[in-house]
Amino acid sequence: MKYFKPDFELHHFSDITADWLRKNQIKTIFSDLDSTLASHDRPAGDDLKNWISMLKKQDVQLIVASNNSQGRVDRFCEPNGIIGFGKCNKPAASRIEKHMKNVGAIKETSLFLGDQLFTDVWCGKRAGMKTALVKPIGQEHEPVQIVIKRKLERWVKSRW
Repeated sequence: MKYFKPDFELHHFSDITADWLRKNQIKTIFSDLDSTLASHDRPAGDDLKNWISMLKKQDVQLIVASNNSQGRVDRFCEPNGIIGFGKCNKPAASRIEKHMKNVGAIKETSLFLGDQLFTDVWCGKRAGMKTALVKPIGQEHEPVQIVIKRKLERWVKSRW
């Protein structure tokens, strides 16, 4: 169960502030896309654009790491000036570790941010990063398989 328990539980990505980043010594954030940064298959909102701007001012690199298609990731990332990788095969950590090496990220100062225990948190733990679980954004747009996973996640969380 330790692989599913995040280091931090947050309400929203915007709970990660400049002070929070300094306190937790985070320099790189690998983040899930859908339901973490935006509703499923939707563009970035103004709150995310402002958060990305804050990260850049703090010299913190944001990298999207999604199981979604590279096309979806590119459509989201390019207008926002951030790097993104699709088809990451989470919870497997091998592609994340490869991307960490390619961008010069150090696991001790990296955070994996996501809305799911069985993909995002587990992947971040396997890659040796700190992990943060956020409440999902826009659950009304989620595919049925995600809805089913969330029920299993609630059961796991009740065992902590």
